[in-house]
Parts: sequence; C-alpha cells; structure tokens
Amino acid sequence: MESTWIYLVVIYAFLKGGRECMKKAALKKSGANEILFFYTLIGFIMTLPFAKSAFALDGMHIFFAFIKSASCCIAWLFSLLALKRMSVSLYSVMDLGRMVFSTALGVLVLGEAFTLPKAIGMVLVITGLLLVNLKKNTNANSTTLFTLIAVLMNCFFNAISGTLDKVLMKSIEPVQLQFWFMFFMTVIYGCILLVRKEKFSFKTIKTNYWIPIMSISLIVGDLLLFEANASPQSQVTLMTLIKQSSVVVSVLSGWLLFKEKDIPYKLFCTAIVVAGILVPLFIK
Repeated sequence: MESTWIYLVVIYAFLKGGRECMKKAALKKSGANEILFFYTLIGFIMTLPFAKSAFALDGMHIFFAFIKSASCCIAWLFSLLALKRMSVSLYSVMDLGRMVFSTALGVLVLGEAFTLPKAIGMVLVITGLLLVNLKKNTNANSTTLFTLIAVLMNCFFNAISGTLDKVLMKSIEPVQLQFWFMFFMTVIYGCILLVRKEKFSFKTIKTNYWIPIMSISLIVGDLLLFEANASPQSQVTLMTLIKQSSVVVSVLSGWLLFKEKDIPYKLFCTAIVVAGILVPLFIK
C-alpha cells in the first residue's frame, strides 16, 4: 500500500514520544551520558544478528552511515550546550527550527515539491507546538547569541541526519544502516564518557530498567523509520510533519504519569498539531 510508510512514521513518532518520557524517568537514577552510552550499546547488541549483512556494504555507504551518526551526536552536543544556558520550554520552541531545515533539505537536495497544503500544515504544526511551549516561562531575556546559534546547529545537524536516511535507503537495507548507526553511536558516546572521565557502571543496566526498555523502543522505532524512508512514495517534507505527532504521547503521558497541569489547553494545542499533519496528507 502506498500509505503504509505514513503509518510507520506515526508509530515511530509515538515510540519517540514515549522515549522522551522514559528518559525523564531514567534521569532520576542515572546521568545523561551514562544513559546514552548504555542505551545505544544495548541497541547495538540487538543489531548484531544483522552484522553479516552490514559488513557486505561498501566503504562509501559505511562512511555515510558514520556521517549520519556523527550528525546525530553533534546535534546532541549542541543541544546540551543550549539547554545549559536556556530554559527547556524556550529550547523546545526554538527546536522547531529543525522542521524548517528538514523541509529546505527535502526541497533543495531531494527535489521534493513544497506545496500549499504542506505550507499550511507546517504553519499549523508550528503554531500548535509554540502554543504548548509558550504557556511556560521561557526566560528569553537570558538567551545569548551563542545559545541561539547552538540551537540552530542542533536543528541543522538533525535535519542532515534525517535527509541522509532518505538518501541511503535508496541503495541499502534498513537493517544494514541500523547496525552501523548503532555501532558508531555507541563508539562516539563511549569516547565522550572516556574523554570526560565520567564514572559508569554496567550495574546501571540492571538497576535502571528504563534503559533497556528505551533501547528496544529505539531499535523498533528506527527500523520502522528506515523502512518508511525506503518507500519510493515517502517524502522528507511530509515525514517531518508526521513526526511531530509525538506531542500526543508527550501530552497524554504528562497528564497520566506526571500529573501535569493545563491538560485541556495542551490537548487543544495538540489538536492543532494533528490538523497540521492531516492537511497535507488529505489535501493534494
């Protein structure tokens, strides 16, 4: 079915939204770098059955898989620099810039059409997400030029990673990319731990059960996303919008698990986001 890739991206987005909540719970027991290392290490171990297929790739494809992994890590480092200097709510608002970069790369690099329904959808999605986050205190006055640049760099490198997914899926299998992506991410996060001389223990995997659960979610979600990218009908410009449906999980989990306030308002904002996703899907 031509629309199968849409369902795959929706499931990916819901899993991603769930992981954000799991990260919040995991951070109560372990440090961020330790979580990221074990999170990707377990994920890599889960991809080992695909090793034979992955090693069949030529050097050029493996190199581009490394570029994708490095782009994700660079984006993560820039996001940390920004989060240390600004509120989470303001960061969430500015992080919407990745939608702009992803759309631009989809149009300029992949030659996708940026239609009026897509433009309307993007405006609605950004409006809904802005309303959700601007409800909170943003401390915008304390934001420096360096911080703004860090956020933009995070958005840019995330967009590069997403564009590479589409490019690579034209010539390799999803499990091959997943193996090398998890391998390089594990190596990079491991090096960061060693360079920063941070303490970590393998007992963390046993005591912080959220880590292996997140790893399973990561592997399943990424595999679905790669499969969606492999579909000739899929478009980065549309996938960028659909991924924002993760806000549904974030709002509902915040209500049911973390007892957050202003749920009716947030559900209204979520409805705007969903409307923005549906417009380009049903209006051609």
